[in-house]
Amino acid sequence: ATVGGKTMGVDSEAEEPKGRVFAAGCMATAKVHSGSNKKDICPESCPFFVQDHKDWDFCTFACVAEEHCASYNPDTHIGDKNLGVCRSCIVSGCLHCDTSVTEDSCSECQAGYYLKDGQCWFKYGGTWVYVAGGVLGLLVLFVILWLAEWFSRPICNEVGLESGLKHREAQKLRMPKDEAGERNQFPLGTNLHRSLVAGPGLMLHFNFQFALIVWAIFVGCTWMAFAAFVDEKLWILGTRRFGTARNNCILVAWGYETQQSLMWAKVAFLWIVYIGSLLFWFAYGIYQLRAFQEVDYKNKTMKDFVAQIIGLPPVEGTKHVEEDLKAAIERQSGQTVVGVSVAWDWYAQEQAVQAAIREDLDEQEALYRSTRRIVAPDTSEPDLPAPRKFFYLLENSALGLGNGNEAEEEIAESPGETGGAPMVTPRSQKESIDEILMEMRTSPRGFAVFETQEARDAAVERLAGQGFSFEGADGIELKEHDVEPDTVQWVHFGHATLQEKVVRLIIGFGIIILACAFWAVVFYSPYAYYVLTFNYENGMQPGFAVGMSFSMIVVVGNQIMYEVCARISDWVGFRFKDDREACYMILYTVACMFNVALDFVTTYFTAERVMEGLGFRTYFGVPLERITTFTDKFETYCMHWACLGVRSGWCPTERRTKG
Repeated sequence: ATVGGKTMGVDSEAEEPKGRVFAAGCMATAKVHSGSNKKDICPESCPFFVQDHKDWDFCTFACVAEEHCASYNPDTHIGDKNLGVCRSCIVSGCLHCDTSVTEDSCSECQAGYYLKDGQCWFKYGGTWVYVAGGVLGLLVLFVILWLAEWFSRPICNEVGLESGLKHREAQKLRMPKDEAGERNQFPLGTNLHRSLVAGPGLMLHFNFQFALIVWAIFVGCTWMAFAAFVDEKLWILGTRRFGTARNNCILVAWGYETQQSLMWAKVAFLWIVYIGSLLFWFAYGIYQLRAFQEVDYKNKTMKDFVAQIIGLPPVEGTKHVEEDLKAAIERQSGQTVVGVSVAWDWYAQEQAVQAAIREDLDEQEALYRSTRRIVAPDTSEPDLPAPRKFFYLLENSALGLGNGNEAEEEIAESPGETGGAPMVTPRSQKESIDEILMEMRTSPRGFAVFETQEARDAAVERLAGQGFSFEGADGIELKEHDVEPDTVQWVHFGHATLQEKVVRLIIGFGIIILACAFWAVVFYSPYAYYVLTFNYENGMQPGFAVGMSFSMIVVVGNQIMYEVCARISDWVGFRFKDDREACYMILYTVACMFNVALDFVTTYFTAERVMEGLGFRTYFGVPLERITTFTDKFETYCMHWACLGVRSGWCPTERRTKG
């Protein structure tokens, strides 16, 4: 039902029998119980249910006319024909209603509100709210205009567009070559649980998704079986909606009695799910391990030919380290080495080295185009009108893009008719990067690639224990390491000792706590304040906007944690992406646990405050505020339902009773 534009918690179970006229008649008090019908109505001469505060019992109600509502319960002085009850005023932010009138009017507002003409207005609103709304509206309008400009933007670089589309097409996953030499895309019916489309990781991921679906179906079917063969009340236990004080009394009594009578079924369900889940996930883990081992056995990759070198001495960049190291390993292991890659200590020079690599790639691309007479994409700044020019410069600034002409300007083609080779103009940056490379030192680690897996294993076995010698250093180890080349993070090999990583992880946990605190204060606190101060009387519930706001708060919190955990995982300095991803998952799980714990604590205290403030009692009539222990209070049916209600974005209520 809707009263005063607010959603009301009137129960609407289809199995509830049709109501009848209240048998006790007018002005007669009767106590409701679990068998009472919530759809009962009062006689026309006294059409409103009112909770009787003149006796010392609880959950007692009488049918009265509107003029008698206040005599039975001073707080419910308004007769509501839609609900058929005597209720208090419905004024947002109201602390005490104005009982001198039979209309929705307030006499005292809650903290943060001020009273005007019987209504409560938010004290801290005003001009800044309109200014913030205007700024937000302008921001949304700007984004819409930007998107519109994107979709209507003309094509200024056909060659570049075609090159980009070809590159995107080349990135798509394709099947091995067929008899005609074509590599077609995988069909939609490809079994991703068995087919290696993008490596074993994707296959194992879809196995996990399938196992999760199967487990959820198992849990759901188990509960459905209990509901179908034990008691149909299990379908609705804990889901029936609260509303008016009379309905709340009926539901608390019904819920408690049903809960206690079916407790054995719930405990049996938990045991079945727990044991079944334990066995299922053990079997799943074994299956995943065997599936990976089978794929790894059938497919040879780079990791099967490489051994990691540990314990190298620092060697200057002026020496031919990799050639000398290759010769040393071959001489002392007796196996042929295809090549050696040394991990250099270039953490402090990362920006300079990366810039030099980009410049070199640009030069090589320009040289390739010029020697083959390939038309280069037009990377010059396009001639655009003022609005498009603004968006263009904004995008370049945000994405860190330049004009893209730096490399092209360094290539000077000889005249086409002479057929001469292009000439590369010298750059002063080359001298500085040469100095950096000469001064660079090797890190303690590197990689040696052998001709076969058997050769790798033989070399590792021969050098096990004593190691080998190089540049005056003894005991250098050669070990197997299951890593693929694209998972190596070369820049972290020089500054990634165990002590450094532990310190960074500790700092990272502190940053996560600060990020969670920021989320809680900036985003969660306004929601919690609104929920705590909302007027839940007469079964009122926060509307759709509150539930959607909570969902958006969760989304924002997740996005913050995604970014924070990702940056911390990168900053710790893991040498391999696999370790980085494992760290990210652990950090994100910890952050989620903190968020969930904060959410549950806030939910509990919110539900407790609302239930106590509205006078909820236990099944035996004990006021909730008189229960001192957490366990006893949490196990009450009303707190169970209230916590579920707050987690869903709304909460049940009951008017205050005596005692």
